[in-house]
Amino acid sequence: YDFYQPEAYVASSDMFIEKEAVVNREIDRLRHEATCNLLTRRDVVVVASVSCIYGLGNPEMFLRQMLTFKVGEEYGPGAVARMLVDRGYERNDIDLDRGRFRVRGDVMDIHPAHTERLIRIEWFGDEIERIREIDALSTEVVAELTECKLFPANHYNAEDEAVEKAVK
Repeated sequence: YDFYQPEAYVASSDMFIEKEAVVNREIDRLRHEATCNLLTRRDVVVVASVSCIYGLGNPEMFLRQMLTFKVGEEYGPGAVARMLVDRGYERNDIDLDRGRFRVRGDVMDIHPAHTERLIRIEWFGDEIERIREIDALSTEVVAELTECKLFPANHYNAEDEAVEKAVK
């Protein structure tokens, strides 16, 4: 956090102060990057304070929510958009920030929570024709990909079964 104010009650004035927090965006990105690397690579060591990694949630559930898209697969833009929304992404065709995506015709730009680069998926009909990694600031193509892996937009995204169990 850049700022954290715990909730408090001042009895002498009968005043309740609500909890307030401002998340540090760079530390949040690094938490996502560390989580993604731990789950997809074998050569990772994370050095962090307990407060940076505390409360990240269930790693198995986070991994099960990972999406993998490959060139040539049949996933239409609508189906991909629904999958992203189910994993905490927001559609925003104007402000493409981390954890958001936009759709322009047969092209979808996705800004994963763990990187400063965009993933651009291009379709021909319902077939994924091309996947590119794009620099978010310059919009230059950084790499042509044959597949991409996308993790949930936040660490607190629960699967439907877990929500149903908690409601019961």
